[in-house]
Amino acid sequence: MTTLKCPSCGGENLLGTDRCEHCLHSLMQVDLPKPHQDDRLQRTLMTRPVADLLTGKDLLIASPTDTLKHIVEIFQREKKSCILIYDRHQLVGIISYRDLLRRVAGRYRDLRKVTAEMVMTPRPECVRPEDPIAYAVSKMAMGGFRHLPVLTQDGRPFSIISIKDVLSHLVRRAAETSDPT
Repeated sequence: MTTLKCPSCGGENLLGTDRCEHCLHSLMQVDLPKPHQDDRLQRTLMTRPVADLLTGKDLLIASPTDTLKHIVEIFQREKKSCILIYDRHQLVGIISYRDLLRRVAGRYRDLRKVTAEMVMTPRPECVRPEDPIAYAVSKMAMGGFRHLPVLTQDGRPFSIISIKDVLSHLVRRAAETSDPT
């Protein structure tokens, strides 16, 4: 049985199906854009996997019941800006510095009384290590967020990528391709 990966959500569908069973996007488009052969950055975005961005050094996991005081202390000590929230081996949310500024600053006096569950972004979008970088960038742009969890096929946390990771990767790729002479 041959399957086709949906370009919108990444879900597996039977080859020949008209629409994605997971997100209902059309699978009848045959003329999807291809990268220009002479444009390395475009080829990188459209063909290189998210795994190329991963360092393995950026993964923090908290519980929904962890206090924000504890999470903020970890953010400061580890110099991180995002943490995944897992409950019973399931991703249930994400908290970033942006969430802290928008949902916490000026609202709570005692961060020991505020739990991750109270301020997290629930059910965050995520990508797989094998997804194209362009797919991750599209999710970030469409959703208006700066961090994406990278999960294995069975939902285990693999990493977190940020738009900063994408831009740094593209800058490195551009530097590799530029001719100094």
